Amino acid sequence: MHPTDNFKFIAALFQDAPVIVDMNNGKIERYELPNDLPVEEDGASDKDQVVKEKPSSYTTSVSWNKNGDRIYAGTSKGFLNVIDVESRKIIHSMRITSTSIKGLQVSRKGRDIVVNANDRIIRVYNISESTSIPKLQNKFQDLVNRIQWNQVCFSTDGEFIIGGSAHKAEHNIYIWDKNMGNLVKILEGPKEPLDDLTWHPIRPVIASVSTYGNIHIWATSRDENWSAFAPDFIELEENLEYEEKEDEFDVVPEEEVTKRKQDDEDIKVDVATFDGISAFVDSEDDGELDEIYHLPTIHTREDDQAADEVARKKRKEKRKREKEKERQIASSSITMTSSVTTVTTTQAMQKGDIKEEFVEILGEAAVDKKPRMW
Repeated sequence: MHPTDNFKFIAALFQDAPVIVDMNNGKIERYELPNDLPVEEDGASDKDQVVKEKPSSYTTSVSWNKNGDRIYAGTSKGFLNVIDVESRKIIHSMRITSTSIKGLQVSRKGRDIVVNANDRIIRVYNISESTSIPKLQNKFQDLVNRIQWNQVCFSTDGEFIIGGSAHKAEHNIYIWDKNMGNLVKILEGPKEPLDDLTWHPIRPVIASVSTYGNIHIWATSRDENWSAFAPDFIELEENLEYEEKEDEFDVVPEEEVTKRKQDDEDIKVDVATFDGISAFVDSEDDGELDEIYHLPTIHTREDDQAADEVARKKRKEKRKREKEKERQIASSSITMTSSVTTVTTTQAMQKGDIKEEFVEILGEAAVDKKPRMW
């Protein structure tokens, strides 16, 4: 698949010329690519030997470069061809082995290419940014068992090479350091032949598949600790001298603690800036950033009308609630006034009854008689 165009891919056909398939115009267009140079040209092998004759061959494996303007093709005769996509011509060809090339892969950053051949040797080449011509960097092989490799690929950061052995009774994965060339680790699996493997794009995890259809996941082992500790607790592996901070055990007033919490809550949170994953960054330059793809937000008139309608409904509901509250308050006031009037009338009537009783017992004169001054 093309690195930037999802409607374009390249296919290596069995005993036929490789083709580029383009589906951008709504129809399938097919363009054939050459297997060999049209004329005899010199090509350098691993030992920088000059090759003047190239027998006819067919392409066994292909891969795009990082920008998608070059194609690397391995042939059945051990040639590594560099094809220009625009002109669809071979711009460089070199014979790296006398056996067939089984597979090749370009690193994520596009600066290296790993080639797997039938001669049991894994080769890593540096790719020139200006000419896209590969240059041999390292070779990897099992000098003891001399086994074939079913699949090879780069690690996430491109610093390691992994190869799956083709032994019929082993499921082993070899890991080499790309720059140093030394064997770092051998992962030994079950007694199942290995068919394919790949490295996780962002994590140190390897997935391999066996001939029996089983998928095996390889990951680093981690020591889990389920004890409950404070959030700032640090587990020490050796004795260290602790230096007490100047204000570590000072008594802080509650008002100051509350103020600090309030200040922390008032800090603006940046939700727009993010740290990208280094595995998806093609360039090693710190200043170069990948473009962020997102769906644009277009402000339309319909959005304004919808917002105005929502605001109008909210204002209407608010006025309705205020009127209902005013009616409830008015009703409560009328009820309280009526109760006070009833109580006052009853008290007056009771006072009138008492006065009438006194009049009947003592007589009207006794009741209305005023005290004298002596």
